[in-house]
Amino acid sequence: MREPDANQFRKPREDVVVSVCFSDLAASPATFAAIRDLAVTLDTAYRFREIILVVDDSQRADFLDIVREVPNTRLFVVRRGTEYYDRRVIAAEEAIGDLVVLGNLEEMVALDVLAFLDFAEAENAVTMAFRPAKRPFKRLLAWPFIALGKLAGFNVDPAEFQSIAVPRTLLNLLLAHDEPRLALRFPPRDPRLPREWFRTAVNVESRTAFTGIGRRLALLQTLLVYLTPLILSVVAVSSTILTLVGLAYAGWIIGAVLLVDSLAPGWLTTNAMLAVSATFMGFSTLGLSLGLQHLLKQQRRLKGALVPEEVNRIDLFQQVAFDLNVVLESDAPPPPSEG
Repeated sequence: MREPDANQFRKPREDVVVSVCFSDLAASPATFAAIRDLAVTLDTAYRFREIILVVDDSQRADFLDIVREVPNTRLFVVRRGTEYYDRRVIAAEEAIGDLVVLGNLEEMVALDVLAFLDFAEAENAVTMAFRPAKRPFKRLLAWPFIALGKLAGFNVDPAEFQSIAVPRTLLNLLLAHDEPRLALRFPPRDPRLPREWFRTAVNVESRTAFTGIGRRLALLQTLLVYLTPLILSVVAVSSTILTLVGLAYAGWIIGAVLLVDSLAPGWLTTNAMLAVSATFMGFSTLGLSLGLQHLLKQQRRLKGALVPEEVNRIDLFQQVAFDLNVVLESDAPPPPSEG
């Protein structure tokens, strides 16, 4: 006989607002069914919750029915081709919950979402789903990302789950990071951001080593761009060394001209300087290119180019105030006048 789920008997909490965000959804019946089931699960434990969906503008009409059907579901549309990591930032910035989940729908179906949220709240930490079983082949493919992530100060492992649960205070710190796109996916190595693992034995079958190759290439580019200051420092050091070598080599040439009776005319000098120039120009061009990419991405984010359009508006704060019988100051009647 199957034991009843203890969560179905718990009284919905009224002291916390929960936001669950999705930024990579396919418009399919399976997706809509999973969103309905998730809403039912959340409603058994939390009185106030919202579900945030970030989709392409071309999918607007496909998601309108599920938004009308599931209460407190917010739909944001962005330009087609907006990067996955940018979508996660949009979802996190729009969330108003005390506990926020940035989730992958397939993972959330497999996880115990209520236990996931409870664990994040109890530990007051950035909580990531963790599957103890490791696949050596996937680990081998991930090592370049892991190495670059360590250099950039992030805990990067693209083979791990994408879903994280974050308390509001820590979410604000992640959003304030220099590169929130990476910080919301791979928490930075920062003592202000404690990190915990929510262990689970489940596996998402669709997550293979070759899933999302384009996304991983975008991650590689983002890591390289974020490493621009380090690369430019290396370029500066190497340029200094090359300058000193060039000066020393020039002195050696002058000495050779003064002391040696016969030299091959111009051969050694020309070939040596060509090699030094090619090496220097290669490193300099790489540093300048990555630096320009970094500046362009920062300028794009600061100008608000990724501001989404909210299709449906809900006033969850007003709902909380009404359900808890709280009179807002702006709605309160004016005090009686004296005299």
